[in-house]
Amino acid sequence: MAVLSVGKKLEEEATCPVCLDFFTDPVTLDCGHNFCHACIAQCWGEPPTVAACPQCRESFQPRDVKPNRQLANFVEITKELSGQVRRGAGGGRVCERHQEPLKLFCKDDEAPLCVVCHLSKEHRAHNVVLIQEAVPEYQDQFYSFLELLRKGREKILACKADAEKKSQNLLNLTIAERQKTVAEFRQLYQFLKEQKTLMLTQIEEVEKEIARKRDAHMVTLSEELSSLDSVIQEVEEKCEQSASELLQDVRSALQRCREKEIFENPLTFPPSVQSRIWDLCDRNTFLENVKKQFKDNLLFGFQSQKILPWVLWRHQCVNC
Repeated sequence: MAVLSVGKKLEEEATCPVCLDFFTDPVTLDCGHNFCHACIAQCWGEPPTVAACPQCRESFQPRDVKPNRQLANFVEITKELSGQVRRGAGGGRVCERHQEPLKLFCKDDEAPLCVVCHLSKEHRAHNVVLIQEAVPEYQDQFYSFLELLRKGREKILACKADAEKKSQNLLNLTIAERQKTVAEFRQLYQFLKEQKTLMLTQIEEVEKEIARKRDAHMVTLSEELSSLDSVIQEVEEKCEQSASELLQDVRSALQRCREKEIFENPLTFPPSVQSRIWDLCDRNTFLENVKKQFKDNLLFGFQSQKILPWVLWRHQCVNC
């Protein structure tokens, strides 16, 4: 009780005699009395000429008003000390505005209130209950969201594994096609050197596109996973908090949960990527047929010229 009494005296010393609240930007008059800067300006009006102290009525020039930084520091220390004293006495959080225990909860604003806040015009018509009555309802919501978020996390991990598998399968296809391409062009190197280089370049472009799509997909999934982990950690911490702490900033916390409740897996690889790989497969099959025809026609000398225009035409059509 002695500690509370001392705290009350400190609050009185840190209180402006005009607004009866803690000093804000305190200033000192020549008479030695202190006021909030905004309070003294309101008392004197605009523009001030010759002013008087609201307490002792002593007159002086408005320019003689001096900021009181030491008092400002004293007010901040008093606020902190008062809050600690009240928390020590009441066992819970206190209202930052009124330094009263937060014993009520406004269901309209979803925020804890003190008795003074409840009596204000802002909350007078709102649905206000005891904080102990509000806790079970929101605690159940957090537990429900926690279960959904954990399922979402498992889904993302499964998507990552599936994307890795698909990526590897696609890369294996390109590797196999690369080997076939090199084998075919080795036999026709002198004649199809330019076409070989072009085709290998296109295969590399497909591989790069697969890698880009995979990397972009992995980044998206990793970011979503990181964001989801952050929300899960926040919800886990909420579930372990005391009643008064759990309801702090509850609206924004629930909003973050709702935003992460449903996860939609984006398309990993567009059909165009698979289509380009099948196109590479078709080209290799085409090369095998052309090689056989070329060898057969080579024995007939210039008869090979009959197939060359068709080869070039087929190559142009594929690139179209």
